Amino acid sequence: MPNTSDHEMREPTDFGDGRYRAALVNVTNVCNLECRHCFVFRAGNPNLARDKMDDATMLHQLRVLRDKHGIKSMLFMGGEPMIRKNLVMEAIKLFENPSIVTNGTYGIPSAPGCLVTVSLDGPERMNDPIRGDGVFRKVREAIFTRKTGDGTIVILQMTVTKENAPGLEEFVEEVKDWPVDGVAFTFYVPCKGEHGPLAWDDLRERDVVLDRVIALKRKYPKLIKSNIPALEMMKSDRAMNYTGEHGEHCGMRAMLPLYMGKGGNFERTFCCYGNDVDCTRCGAYGVFNGAYHRMKKGEEPAYSGS
Repeated sequence: MPNTSDHEMREPTDFGDGRYRAALVNVTNVCNLECRHCFVFRAGNPNLARDKMDDATMLHQLRVLRDKHGIKSMLFMGGEPMIRKNLVMEAIKLFENPSIVTNGTYGIPSAPGCLVTVSLDGPERMNDPIRGDGVFRKVREAIFTRKTGDGTIVILQMTVTKENAPGLEEFVEEVKDWPVDGVAFTFYVPCKGEHGPLAWDDLRERDVVLDRVIALKRKYPKLIKSNIPALEMMKSDRAMNYTGEHGEHCGMRAMLPLYMGKGGNFERTFCCYGNDVDCTRCGAYGVFNGAYHRMKKGEEPAYSGS
């Protein structure tokens, strides 16, 4: 790891004086997969830059942003963050609650105390047309050969779309005995005006799928890492209460999304899922789960920025 004293450190972008308990950082725009539903590489997002910020500069900027904004939790993502594994393994030490989202094809990092979310999008027959031939088996091998008992929390996460929703139950049956700490579900977040095979045009159609996830939670209460009340909050008759038409009710505005923009500088997007999201059809489980926990604890939103 380069010594920061050997470099003239470039200071981070000024994101104002807001306080953010949580943030996410896109450590690289490079990925070895081309998942059809990936929100990072949408048009309108800062995703074209390939000139990455060097490790020492990124570590410095993350420290500065942590201290300035009071960041406690940091989610490391990409692209594929494990392409820059050495950087990520140093950076997770900077935050009280670090987590990593990875496609699993570079192995599962040993990171005691860290949540590592491994993306799979259905059973093998459905996952591989989405994520690439042979990916399911490669991830399975990585899960089964990783060092267990080291304190790393590993869960699988399926992004549910209209296309792969028929495979929900089959996916759970396929992975329920894997050495992981649970299985999570989130739902596709479409762009404004998007119509096609991934997004539900009418959320009432998605309600049926939510009921199936709820049934899986009841069947496997320890395995499925979803709260039934949060899933119920995603239903068509109440979802807008927690998002708003333009994100005005969204608790994830309390996060600071750091995308890798032009020239290797951080840029903030409107939403963690990008700049042109359709808030009226939001499927981000974290939005509703966060709202559920705030209501349960009687907490005010963490966001105090602009």
